Amino acid sequence: MHLQPVHRRAVRCRSVYSLSVCSLSVRSLPGPLAALALLLGLAGCGKAPIPRELAEVQAVADPLLRANRIQTTPLRFGLELGDAAPYWAEKAGLCKASKEDQDSGDACANWAHQSPAEATSPAQRQIRRLSYLFGSAQARSYSHGLITFDRSFFLIHDSDRPALRCVIAHELSHVLRRHSYLASRAANETYANLAEEARQRALAQLSQQQELAADRGAMLMTAIAGHDPKACVQQLLSSAQLDADYAPEDPLGSHPGQARRLKAAQQYLGEPLQRDLAAWRQRQGGRQAGGESSPQWSWDPEHQVLRVQTTPSGVDR
Repeated sequence: MHLQPVHRRAVRCRSVYSLSVCSLSVRSLPGPLAALALLLGLAGCGKAPIPRELAEVQAVADPLLRANRIQTTPLRFGLELGDAAPYWAEKAGLCKASKEDQDSGDACANWAHQSPAEATSPAQRQIRRLSYLFGSAQARSYSHGLITFDRSFFLIHDSDRPALRCVIAHELSHVLRRHSYLASRAANETYANLAEEARQRALAQLSQQQELAADRGAMLMTAIAGHDPKACVQQLLSSAQLDADYAPEDPLGSHPGQARRLKAAQQYLGEPLQRDLAAWRQRQGGRQAGGESSPQWSWDPEHQVLRVQTTPSGVDR
């Protein structure tokens, strides 16, 4: 759904990344109505429009949510400057970090999570530009249903919708499976009494298992939506190639090594995927049509997030 201002016969807006360009056509309206339409139209056009990258996310995520009949707490999608931003912010002298943060390498870390729309000064706009051009294709999810993308993801993958679909499905799998909560419970309960080195190794192993599970979830969700799940294997390979990042196997790393991850994804493509697909269809067989997901999208310009509420069709909210 594309958000439109009121009186769209009188005012038409088109979105550019960080501004809204309005064309006014009020000649066909009576004088008082024309003035009112002009004021209302300008008020609507003054709001920050949805970035084109998030409009693309909505176009890809909506049919994915519908086909998979996903009903969960509200989800939110946002853009971030990304992991390259702290480096450029430090070079520009825009960081104010404690000595402890500087020693730990966390100085300027908050820059990675800033919205591109927040760049207002010339120095900030330059950091936004450099982060976009030299960033990586990263996405991340949070326990409360927020999924963010480095803006450079959309430069690296350009208009590759299959790749975007697989990444959205991967991050959705993390959220739906409550991976962050399970990791926290393991850290504070299951592995709490282990020696520190053993604890870190066990938590890393859990994190890697969760990543492989999210890869499988992405392929399953993609297949349910009627798309070729092989695209998700290709996305894993192309992301590593485009990012020039062949991740080695690290027993203490949060993600599996690239070779193991690709091998696991390729193995899942055969009988295991078909088994899970058949099981999903069997579970859905008894559901009524009214239980299907009906995503309701809205744009929050103040916080620069795209919100979607997934509710059963026909349910009043």
